[in-house]
Amino acid sequence: MKAGAEQQIYMRTLILNVDRDNDYGEKVGITGPILGYAECYNAAIKLITSDPEDSDANALFGAIRHYEELQRQGKDVDIGLITGDVDVGTHSDEILSAQLEEMLQQGTFDDLILVTDGAEDDYIVPVIVSRIKIRYVKHIMVRHNQNIESLYYYIVRGLKDKKLVNKFIIPLGLVFLTYGVVSLGFILYSIFAAKVQFVDPSLGAVTFVTIVLGAYFVERGFELGKFAKKLLGSVREYAQETRILFLSYVISSMLIFAGLASSFAIARRTDHSALDGLLIFLSLFTWWIYAAVFAREVGTAVDMASSKKAGIQRIWYGLMFSLSIAFIVYGMINYIRFILGFITFSYAIVSVFFLVMGLVIAMLSSMVHKYYGQSGESRSVGSSGNSSFFDEK
Repeated sequence: MKAGAEQQIYMRTLILNVDRDNDYGEKVGITGPILGYAECYNAAIKLITSDPEDSDANALFGAIRHYEELQRQGKDVDIGLITGDVDVGTHSDEILSAQLEEMLQQGTFDDLILVTDGAEDDYIVPVIVSRIKIRYVKHIMVRHNQNIESLYYYIVRGLKDKKLVNKFIIPLGLVFLTYGVVSLGFILYSIFAAKVQFVDPSLGAVTFVTIVLGAYFVERGFELGKFAKKLLGSVREYAQETRILFLSYVISSMLIFAGLASSFAIARRTDHSALDGLLIFLSLFTWWIYAAVFAREVGTAVDMASSKKAGIQRIWYGLMFSLSIAFIVYGMINYIRFILGFITFSYAIVSVFFLVMGLVIAMLSSMVHKYYGQSGESRSVGSSGNSSFFDEK
């Protein structure tokens, strides 16, 4: 009994604080493991000075206070801190596991008291238990004023917290936005397709509010405003450096939009079935796509010519090949219309002609491109051989 009592008296306990998301490393450049009262106190001071609202600093101060209480009771205790990684999960827990192993090698401890700032750090409990016994877990909860002004303040702070945004704000925004878009689609369908004369104002109000809230949350979560600003700056800089090429991209984009509108309008005016209307739309839109590709490639060729860059001939080969694809797609779509009985045989002959023309142009462009490619390689090999001969001489 006496030996057992002495063993109980000289039992050594580690008070461990866990910063799973590595706020200490991200904000003040302190990485674990940290062992000892003075080292932990200095780390807590640095973090609370850098960010007075960080709960990890409060949790470490709570661990320090508990350390002092146990010391006054005559217990043999020590205090330590381990830090994980901003990528909370498997990677963070592996870092914590390695730091805990290193800390346990620095001293002999019989058990451990885990001090955390919330339930999230409890995910590390199985890792700790596999190495040392946990006596108990102590949570440090920060008390806040619950008035309306403080609530608004914490909501604003929460919108700036990356962890909270990724876990809650973005999914909530997507839910709001999806509901609003679906509701708006239902309203538009009711007005234009079902010819409903009256729409419930409450449904319109809910739709508007959910779309606005969803768009706001998604924008804050993905920082779309910053991305758009950066994209506009890049486009402006790109336009100033390559005016001709940028203009060709603008023209190409406008041709795509014009082609969508024109093809849809023509297909809608035809008195055919929905499937035939879709095929007409695709056949017409094919030429608008080729026009957009042609505008972009011509702009690229002019820009390369003005900059005296090599490889312009490849652009013309590409234009020929894309033209052959346009012929083939257009002919195939109209041949499908003939098979389905939407057009006559005489019109189908024209479709077959487009198919044949597309195949011929594709083979010719491929043969010409292969010929000039091999000629260029032979010329480069010959020139390199001559240079090596003269080098040897």
